[in-house]
Amino acid sequence: MATKSGTKGRYICKVGFYDVYAKDSMKKDSKGKEVVGSTDYLVYHAKKMVEKGLKTKDLAVAKALDLLGDKYRGIYSL
Repeated sequence: MATKSGTKGRYICKVGFYDVYAKDSMKKDSKGKEVVGSTDYLVYHAKKMVEKGLKTKDLAVAKALDLLGDKYRGIYSL
């Protein structure tokens, strides 16, 4: 299945004007099938990657809220 986002990964959610994506790295199991080895979460603002290497969705959302700041939290009601 091809995605329009290309190398960004799977879209997870939006926090204000930041987008959270999940990028899976694949590995082969003992039978030769590809399975998900690990998942890294990335925070994007438009096409620019702001933060990478987050291990859970909760950490990614918390980082996006932290990057959003107090001014925009009130605007977006977060």
